[in-house]
Amino acid sequence: MFSGKYILSPMVRVGGLPFRLTCLDYGADLVYAEEVIAQRLLKCTKILNETLDTVDFLDEDGGVCFRTTSKESDKVIFQMGVSDPDVAAQAAQMIEPYVAGIDVNMGCPKDYSIKGNMGAALLTQPELIKKILCKLISVCSKPVTCKIRILESEEETLSLCKEIESTGVAALAVHGRTRFTRSSHPCNYDIIQKIKSIMSIPVILNGASLDINNRSDMTEMIKKTGADSIMIARAAWYNPSIFRDPEPVSVREAVQKFMKYCIDYECPLHILKYTMGKFRGAFKDNQSSLEVTRHIETRLIYNYFGLGDYYNEVASKRTSDIQEEFQKKKRQKLGEDYKILQAEITPTILQSFRGMIAPRQILNQWLEANGFSKPKYWTTEHNKIFTGYLQIDNDTYAMEGNFKNKKTATQAVSYAYCLKHHIELRHYKTGARTLSQSNCQCKNGG
Repeated sequence: MFSGKYILSPMVRVGGLPFRLTCLDYGADLVYAEEVIAQRLLKCTKILNETLDTVDFLDEDGGVCFRTTSKESDKVIFQMGVSDPDVAAQAAQMIEPYVAGIDVNMGCPKDYSIKGNMGAALLTQPELIKKILCKLISVCSKPVTCKIRILESEEETLSLCKEIESTGVAALAVHGRTRFTRSSHPCNYDIIQKIKSIMSIPVILNGASLDINNRSDMTEMIKKTGADSIMIARAAWYNPSIFRDPEPVSVREAVQKFMKYCIDYECPLHILKYTMGKFRGAFKDNQSSLEVTRHIETRLIYNYFGLGDYYNEVASKRTSDIQEEFQKKKRQKLGEDYKILQAEITPTILQSFRGMIAPRQILNQWLEANGFSKPKYWTTEHNKIFTGYLQIDNDTYAMEGNFKNKKTATQAVSYAYCLKHHIELRHYKTGARTLSQSNCQCKNGG
């Protein structure tokens, strides 16, 4: 399973479902999902998302922790961050039915991993590594692997690799840099060669993106190091069609495929923007890049790439009969005493206000400045979908939508009210203003 493979490396915020499917379409044999902390997964609720045809693991606030689909079930490797063998086992048993394998992150050099005794912090704790891997192998029917970085000394690195091999893992991925080496520094191919020479399990080369421009380059790296497979991160981020044989397509073409999957699987706006930040050549020029990434509405980004019609078509198909029936019952229950606000708004629009002045705060300031009484906010919930309500003096407003927590629902009703009454909403980080006042309507409920 792990020999002769061209593999997508796990990447935080990038390696979500849309990006993984894009890489698979262009020839990746396996795709590693972005790392999920095992403790976080154990707090999640699993749901079968019939609208998207996915299996979703949702955080306590309704956010997606991990999403997968049958299109990748035999190709996706779930990577966890963990420091406790029992926690690792529980998380693996929870996720195993939906993935092709389980991987333990033992190479992440970020502070949050080190402080949690995870990632690269494990490299100097071979006994703990063995306990975690042995526990996983004992409870999992799917292959278990791990991904490490090299240590400061060759001797320590080779010793660690043999310790890991002794646990019975299916493969070992090795990033040819230490936890302190920057990605701009060359990968240590010599140590990969030496590791492979002493190992009987598949060794996966990682860290070669600086020397990769196409699939042929990957093949040459496998030959150069003797590795069984190769795992690519940044080179795939620059152009996800890097796996295509013989040559990748244009970045813009690859980005359009990626964005279609983003529409299909409701990629959050902040993830979409973050991923786009490394696509080389996706924009005509720097100014276009700045203008597009400043948009606070997902559909405007899709419009730039010629996918506006597709976005609208998919969005219209997602009107759920169940949700509509629920809304009708709710209107009957509440009677004629409130107004339903309607606007082109999704949770991803509201996420762009994170860390800035949010719509609810903007509205509260405007109401106070214009002599209104202090507003009241509340929500109702049905099947983990929230509706936000706003009362100003004697008028009550509701904002219906697919909002997965109370905070988002109340921000949504504030946002919609501001649009209806032409209260300027400024994205305080970029200076961008919303331009969709004309798309907002208000109608009596009932």
